Amino acid sequence: MNAIFKGILSAVFVLVFCGCSIPTDFYIQNLTETKKTVKVHYTKRTLAELAEDSFGTFSFNYENEIVNPSVFKKNKNLKSLEKKVDSSGITIEIAPHSTVRIEKTHNYMWDWNILGVDIDNQNYNINEIKEKAEKVKDDYIFKIE
Repeated sequence: MNAIFKGILSAVFVLVFCGCSIPTDFYIQNLTETKKTVKVHYTKRTLAELAEDSFGTFSFNYENEIVNPSVFKKNKNLKSLEKKVDSSGITIEIAPHSTVRIEKTHNYMWDWNILGVDIDNQNYNINEIKEKAEKVKDDYIFKIE
């Protein structure tokens, strides 16, 4: 009887905490006066998922102004940047004074998928990105200045 009670309690515990999820997106803001070429390097597992991106995780939504992440969460008609995919990642062009959502994830998983970012051929590894990014609530914003 004690084993049945523990089993039921364990199942309830798992079900309750499976539903707990925090949206944690990663953004890049171009604060400069010039267009920036950005290449996001992904893990092999993530590159394999690019072709089957049914949830819009890799849609690279953008706004032609500097905005907070809340704008992306409220707006359902977001524009997406054109992206070039190769064997190591995705290359996009970020317009001056704009904000781009690089990855749409939950529970701080964006840094598990990204190996690094090149901005106009200057490489930043994931630790540098996390260190320099501004945390806004549960989202991260890397600013190109």
